[in-house]
Amino acid sequence: MGRGETLRLESEALRVDVDAASGRWCLLDKASGVRWPTSGEASVGASTALLGGFSDAAADKSKLTLTKRNGVTVAFELLDGGRSLGLRYAGDALGEVRVLADALATTDADGGYIVVPCREGLLIRADSGKAFRRTFGTSDYEGCHMNMLGVVKGGSALIVTWDDAYVFPEVQSTRPKEAAHRQDLTTALVLRRSARSLRLTPLGKGDWNALATGYRRIAEAKGLASTLRAKVQRNPKAELMLGAANVKLWTCLARRMNEESTKEESVVVRWTFDEAAAIAEHIRKDLGIERCLFIVGGWTEGGYDCRHPDNLPANPECGGNHALADAIRRIQALGYVACLHDNYQDMYRDAKSWNPAFIEKTPKGELVKGGRWLGGRAYMVCAPKQLELAQRPQNLPETRKLFAPWAYFIDTTYAVGPRECHDPAHPLGRNDDIAWKARLSDYARQLFGLFGSECGREWALPHSDFFEGLVGVSGKYFHSLDPAALGATVIPFWEMVYHDCQVCYGKYGYAADAAAEYVAHHVLCARPLHYHSIPDHLYWKTKPPFQDTIAARPRVVAVEPVDKASFRIRYAWAVEEDIARDWRVFVHFGSEGEIRFQDDHLPEPPTSQWRKGQTIQLGPRVVRIPPDLRAAAVNVYIGLFDLQDVGQRVRLPGCDAQRRVLAGRLHLRPELRFEPLAAPPPVARGAFTRCDNGWAEGLHPTDVFLKNTQEVLGPLHAATAHSRLTRFEFLSPDGALRRAVYGDGPEAVEATVNFGVREAEAKTRLGGVAVLPPWGFVVEGPRFAAFYATRWGGRDYPDGALFTLTLLEGESLAKPRQVRVFHAFGDPALPWGGKTHEVKREAIVTVP
Repeated sequence: MGRGETLRLESEALRVDVDAASGRWCLLDKASGVRWPTSGEASVGASTALLGGFSDAAADKSKLTLTKRNGVTVAFELLDGGRSLGLRYAGDALGEVRVLADALATTDADGGYIVVPCREGLLIRADSGKAFRRTFGTSDYEGCHMNMLGVVKGGSALIVTWDDAYVFPEVQSTRPKEAAHRQDLTTALVLRRSARSLRLTPLGKGDWNALATGYRRIAEAKGLASTLRAKVQRNPKAELMLGAANVKLWTCLARRMNEESTKEESVVVRWTFDEAAAIAEHIRKDLGIERCLFIVGGWTEGGYDCRHPDNLPANPECGGNHALADAIRRIQALGYVACLHDNYQDMYRDAKSWNPAFIEKTPKGELVKGGRWLGGRAYMVCAPKQLELAQRPQNLPETRKLFAPWAYFIDTTYAVGPRECHDPAHPLGRNDDIAWKARLSDYARQLFGLFGSECGREWALPHSDFFEGLVGVSGKYFHSLDPAALGATVIPFWEMVYHDCQVCYGKYGYAADAAAEYVAHHVLCARPLHYHSIPDHLYWKTKPPFQDTIAARPRVVAVEPVDKASFRIRYAWAVEEDIARDWRVFVHFGSEGEIRFQDDHLPEPPTSQWRKGQTIQLGPRVVRIPPDLRAAAVNVYIGLFDLQDVGQRVRLPGCDAQRRVLAGRLHLRPELRFEPLAAPPPVARGAFTRCDNGWAEGLHPTDVFLKNTQEVLGPLHAATAHSRLTRFEFLSPDGALRRAVYGDGPEAVEATVNFGVREAEAKTRLGGVAVLPPWGFVVEGPRFAAFYATRWGGRDYPDGALFTLTLLEGESLAKPRQVRVFHAFGDPALPWGGKTHEVKREAIVTVP
């Protein structure tokens, strides 16, 4: 083969041209006519071992191999019947390789974007104006949770896939200063250690839907797409997980130890085991929740995150072994899946089994530390030792014998990224770590029946039944990743690939009265919620905690100078609901993280006298400017706090995470001037805690939220559990109105959700043109429908109303004979079947 010659591989799907001397190459997607890269040729990879040209080239119909004098080879190969192009690197001299950054580059002019499978999924467009660089390591925490990335440019879709945990994908966005386009978006794979191959699969014309469909075929070929149908066949109790709420009592016993785990700092019993069972019975019998994954944490001898891996006996503070066994029996008698929360990743120094030989080691032989949790400083147990500890007779076997829960949860197993250990007694690489954790999962699953762990990764699908933490974290889409910093939109890409393969939840507690967007996200994903903020003890029998949301909107009316060191300021409060008690006003002048000076004061009249519809004027008040203040301008934040407890602030409409309303910016120099913040339209972040005229009116706030949301999300998941999300669409130019279609044909279920800050119209089959408030939705399937809307069926609901409809008799909801109607809140009148029905709680409606 002559040097400098262009070599070619070709199939019905693609064509690849490779320069035999340099290795530079390009790929043509024959279905779309789009070339990767758009112009020129892509590098064979960046590595010191790849510098210079190739000395030899060999070719046949399906494979080209380039060889360097140092023995390094690069092979281009047609795979999967010619659908894919494989790149493979080999050679002892080969170190780290960075590849594809030029091959998969796209721009705003291309209409380009990248899909990253991080938790539910990120859609990163090339027109965001954001500049960044981020690594999404294979299976790392908030990395790539599938071994793939999707790229679209010019309406043509392509998938890059790999099989090794030493692949570290990088996404970079830059803004060129002199170019015809405004933004470059590139994707690179960094191959380290054993990672020596990747695969490119062009899909022709397509979008994120094509990426998902194309990757599902690849996942099935790899044996990853273990479906819920198969899991139910394996264990019929998995059927009880479909549509099940996730209720978790995290810390039945919360024992806090010092850093060294040598001194007890506090001990709190939040629930006894008897109370845990009573909560499950209350949820089933009083709230009518039919399916629930009920998880008990903090049951172990030391309490939550204490003294691992020594779990038994169950702690006496909550009732001991007998009480826990009785609680599990009572929970499962309700038809609920009882589950115990455990951990084999962490070991604490006060554990009876403490042994440094179990712990991961650094290259210097030092013990690898984990997080600082309730039990003190944790140390990271090496993966094969995790399985060894779990298999001890006193661990999982005895736990199964004593308590017999139908499911088991081992914390962190899927959440923490692939690990390395340098202990010569049990050395471990990233791929080995995954393999050992799969064995741990299989062992626990075989023993208990159903198994789940934290977050979730695709490699774990054949080894488990549920993930906790994939859908969201603490009422947000991510734990620490900020999609806005990447110019990204969260999309339900996981559901587009694997919705029918796993029961998935979010994790950690969150504020129900600020969770409207989180609920809307779960509607789009057709996933039940996780209820991880259950109040202590038998909460529904106690007086509900103070409701810390007040419907009053502050603003600055006027600011005028007094002298160089002070100014007068007047405030106004628009009161939207009566306020029952007295609060103190705080006014902070400063920045996001710093208070420079303030104007806290007791309002006159006091807040307990503020009534709905009033505008309360306060001031003028004289405020002095600190003489040493150098800032030319400060933000003005306003809020309310408790008279007795300065740390207790109320939640006001439009407030930030610190419960402050940003009223505007006060310019101090060169002249005093106040710049008000343009007020966004009011949005009901606590919409799903409403119960006016609804089923849960008068119940504890926890029960209101649980009932309202589970009545929508439970049946929605049950109706879609055996289908993929087959079509995802942005219905409005701003992308705020979104639709997800699960399944195909007459059995398809559609969820349309408004993620905007203003109302949006959506065309529906059952309700005509519906008007959706922010985070409102319409769900329509053949046997289940739901809506949270301000207009539906030709009827206006000015404050919004939530209903669900479940077919009891008839061909479908389009041709029903009998329907169960559930009403959560708002106007109880429902237009249905040619009549208007008054449904305050729930009713069976017969259609003639």
